[in-house]
Amino acid sequence: MSYIQDFYQDDLWSKLPSSWKLFFKSISIQELGSWMLDEPQSKKVWPLSLLALRRLIKLLTIDRSPNSDTKTKFVCSGAQWKCKMLENSEGFKLPQNDLVFKHKSLFTKHIKIKKRYEIEKFSEICAKCCYLANCKCIVDTGAGIGHLARQLSYKYNLSVIGVEQTKELSDLAKKYDDEYMVTLKKHLPDFDSRSSYHLCAKLDQEDSSNDSLIENINEIFENTFGERSIEEGFGLIGLHPCGDLAVTLLKLYVKQPNVKFISIVGCCYMKLTTSGKINSLGYPLSNYLKSKSNNYLSYAALEVACHAVENYCDKMKTGDYNNLKVHAYRGMLEMILIKKSGLIMRHGRVNSVKVNEQMTFQRYCELATAKFDEDKKIIESDYDVEEVGKHLDRWQEVVAFEGLRMMLAPLVETTVLLDRFLFLSDHNLKPLLRAEFDPRRSPRNFVLISIK
Repeated sequence: MSYIQDFYQDDLWSKLPSSWKLFFKSISIQELGSWMLDEPQSKKVWPLSLLALRRLIKLLTIDRSPNSDTKTKFVCSGAQWKCKMLENSEGFKLPQNDLVFKHKSLFTKHIKIKKRYEIEKFSEICAKCCYLANCKCIVDTGAGIGHLARQLSYKYNLSVIGVEQTKELSDLAKKYDDEYMVTLKKHLPDFDSRSSYHLCAKLDQEDSSNDSLIENINEIFENTFGERSIEEGFGLIGLHPCGDLAVTLLKLYVKQPNVKFISIVGCCYMKLTTSGKINSLGYPLSNYLKSKSNNYLSYAALEVACHAVENYCDKMKTGDYNNLKVHAYRGMLEMILIKKSGLIMRHGRVNSVKVNEQMTFQRYCELATAKFDEDKKIIESDYDVEEVGKHLDRWQEVVAFEGLRMMLAPLVETTVLLDRFLFLSDHNLKPLLRAEFDPRRSPRNFVLISIK
């Protein structure tokens, strides 16, 4: 898969079928956005190969809508009953602290709106998993400043250890815990509940069992919470663990018998290890994909899988073109950087710049290369203004090409997630994979669950 910033440098438009290029000239950006989302058909006659591509993608990918009547979910037959219990709470009352729930607004401090939504939904899923696994303990990995751990501790009365490798974040989590407890005491003087425990530690990706860390975790559960996690077990969770961390959690779940369930939402697929020793790979994991010679996924493919096609199409449909034109500006800058300083500048990191109607290309270049050495910065004499103008006039082609890349994003993500699903199945564990979040609010919206 190509990078969108290579559009002009590699003349990517020329690589599309002639029928597609001709057709794209006859439709509006709005029409293309609606078509990509498979909304009511336009009156145009679309190339059969484009229609076939859209149909194939739809057939081969997991439905990204959590509310669809035809929502796709993947579940091993032995886990069907647990799947139904997770989907429907009528069969049991989820234990929670109703007093704390009345003051739930206290827990939104320091949390962005998007994160609040994710934490609210994911914490409920994890609490249900605890109920079904018959355990009271959870280890939240990549816990950050403890928002998820806090919700699980106070709202659901669970014993939670938040594992975070960055000391500054772990210390801040402890500080916030103290603040929340003081505030809660003001509203609920008789409130008596333990906050989560924040452990500054790093999971060893080379050691799939992480025995020393697990021993430490079990000691904390017993000494701090009075829980016998060695016997009763604990759950392992991660809300958007980055790259190989999600894989490390899956391997830990497989290796450690007292990890009773796992619940993770993946992220940053492009940071997965895809080459090297087979035991160190983040992708592929499953025996099936390892046996295939054509299992390779490029960095560009894994990176595009982290984006939400829905959000891109919404911008196309609503005419939010400034957020789309930036791809043309970035592509033009890429070509100029390479021409000025050579291939060493290819795919270099530039500042993120929001384009508006008044912004000139030169101003964009100044902002994008502001942190470059003086001799690498782009000035107006580095390019032909008229030639640049002609290229930028083709911005709709850039938008259409990026749209095609976005169409393929769910296909790549499905491949990665089903590989993880099969990995758990290879070890006779029973996984469940389904969309839980609104993809427009949370692009990485699939939850992978397994309960022993």
